[in-house]
Parts: sequence; C-alpha cells; structure tokens
Amino acid sequence: MSAVTASIPDSIIVAGGKATRMGGLDKAMLPLGLSGKTLLEDIIKSCPGKVFVVGKPREIGIDGAEVTWVPDLNPDGGPAAGLWSGLARVTSEYVFISAADQTLSSATVSALISAALGSDGAWAIRSDGSGQPLCACVRTDLLRELLMPTQGVNQSPLRLLSTLKLVGVNVNPDQVVDFDSWQDVAKAVNGSEAMDQITQMWMTRVATLLDVDPHEVLTSELLDLTREVAHGVERKSAPLTTFLLGYAAGKDSLSPDDVRKLGVELASKLCEELLAAGVPGLHFYTMNTSTATREIFAQIKDKKRA
Repeated sequence: MSAVTASIPDSIIVAGGKATRMGGLDKAMLPLGLSGKTLLEDIIKSCPGKVFVVGKPREIGIDGAEVTWVPDLNPDGGPAAGLWSGLARVTSEYVFISAADQTLSSATVSALISAALGSDGAWAIRSDGSGQPLCACVRTDLLRELLMPTQGVNQSPLRLLSTLKLVGVNVNPDQVVDFDSWQDVAKAVNGSEAMDQITQMWMTRVATLLDVDPHEVLTSELLDLTREVAHGVERKSAPLTTFLLGYAAGKDSLSPDDVRKLGVELASKLCEELLAAGVPGLHFYTMNTSTATREIFAQIKDKKRA
C-alpha cells in the first residue's frame, strides 16, 4: 500500500438502525444536514475515500459520489454489527466511521484523520468530555480485531473503542449533533425550509396510513396555500392532515360514521407512534367537543395495557 493510499481512509456509514424512539422514522433522511440537505447526503459528501453505507439503499442527490450500499448482515445486532458488515469492503489502513443520524462537516472529518495517522486512531470529543465512537478514524486492523469475536453483534461501540489509545479531538458541538429523539429534531428546526420538509415527511406518513398515494395530493401549491390558511408555518400540519382524511373518505365514498371512525383510528395510530418515539406529551384541542378525544385516549391506554 502506498503512502498516498494509506493517508486516504475508506469510510463506513452505519445507516441500518430501526429508530424505535422515533416511530421507525428514517433518521438518515432528515433534512437537517449542515448544508440543508439530508443528514446522509451531508455525511457522504464529507467522508473520504470509498464510502460504504450499511443499510438499505436510499435515493440521494449527490452526483459523482463513490458510494457502495452494503447489506447489514445482522440488522438487529446494533451499530457495531453494522461496522462489521462494512469492514469486509474496506482496504485502507485507516477507516473513518460515522453514524447516519448526525450532522458532520468536512472540517471535522479532516481534523480527525490528521489526528489519527500514526496512532490507533482519533475520535470526536463530546461536550461532556466523552468520546464519540461513531465519529472517528481508526486503524482498520485494530477495529477488525475488536469486532471479530462477535462480529459486533450487540456490542457497544463506545466500550470497544475505549480499549484503544485514541486521540481525542475537540470539535464544534454544533457540527456533530446526534438525532436520537424528536426533542433533538425540534431543537434543530429553525428555518421554514427545514420545517416544510419535515411537514412533508409527516404528511407522507399520514397518507401511507390512509392508503393514499402522497404524490397525488401533496403538491408544493397545496403546502403553500395551507401555510397561508393556517396563519404560519407552525400550524399547517393539522389542516393538511384533515384534508388527507377528507380525501381518503371521498376516494372510498365513506359514510359520515365511517369517516369519524377512520379519523379516530388515524389519530390514535399517530399518537401511539409519537409516544413510542419519545415525545414528552400530547396536547389535544377539543374545541368543546371532547368525545373523539376521549375515544383516542381510551385506545392509546388500552394499547399500552396490552
């Protein structure tokens, strides 16, 4: 291996998690990257060498990116198992590793690679002083030795990498942000563009639950109109959800009673997913007609007991 090749690590991006705390949302595709693109697109652009993304293939808007999608050999085995799946493709002396549900910049990656060369590796240091195992550059042979006994299944990346002599690199905490919960997303959403994209993701989920093709109804004109009707960016999801419910009812010629039943079922399912994702609470506007709200509450409570 030449010196030039050794100085350019391959990269592994672990993108196969189930996001159970966020209702199964594909966190890698959140439009919260530092450049305004999705997290995964930003990470791919920031990573050096050959980039191996472990998990299902996604549609990404990156021209000329050298990306290989790698199946997760143990999809229930955790992120360390994902690293093991990617390592089979790595040929460089060092490998850069990253989660897919965080922000990442080229400057952070370059700093970690520079610090890693000539040592076991380097990892980003969190604001609390601990190492960030999925934002690191590590010697490939050492990482392979650590993962080999169990192929990484159900192993903690933090515990594994803590056994190495890694150089700690203090990075800008605003440039390496994890998205593990809806609270993390809420903190990051500041601009209307990001909110528009998250609203689109919410409405796509609603359309899926209602068996409606989102491409038929979720146009940019509809989103713009709803923003005006709802008096601002923050409030448009409610009327859009109501619109989709009406669209589904009209498509299937539902009776008023069936529309009400479908609405309660939809709201209950969405509430369950939000609670499973870790939202701190739910606020219902009953408009002095609380019967449906009580039914939704009863369904959620019954599901929790079950």
